[in-house]
Amino acid sequence: MEAMEQQDYERAHEYEMPEAEPDHLAEDYLNVPVEKIRAYTVAQFSHWTKEPFSANFRKMLTLEQYRSPRFAQLYQDYLATGPLTYMTAIFRNLTDSDQTAIQLALEFYGPMYLLYSVYDGAEDKDTVAPLLEAHIDQIIKKIESLR
Repeated sequence: MEAMEQQDYERAHEYEMPEAEPDHLAEDYLNVPVEKIRAYTVAQFSHWTKEPFSANFRKMLTLEQYRSPRFAQLYQDYLATGPLTYMTAIFRNLTDSDQTAIQLALEFYGPMYLLYSVYDGAEDKDTVAPLLEAHIDQIIKKIESLR
């Protein structure tokens, strides 16, 4: 699992994403250009869908979470509560309450999570990219309206 965390760190560094404690993430992300956030989001999606090791790891966690508490925790950390917690921390300072930050994080991450499955089942994988891009554009508009 350390390899996955190292890959996440390297990808965040490559796309110049902030490296801060959760309490300061929102402030740091306010200074990141929208195009970098868009590029990083697309890269993360590609990581979990197109990179063979990561895509297979995601699929394996999805299945094995029901058989093993260890895999259930990994699934939560990498694909469920982990990303939701991270996104909530980013949005916390943009909103007036923790509940609003959580809702915004759900609006951002929920469709991406669903698109993993859409991608997996699509005969033409290229049809998923426009869905992802439209989602990113929509959420960025919403976020910009909160700034």
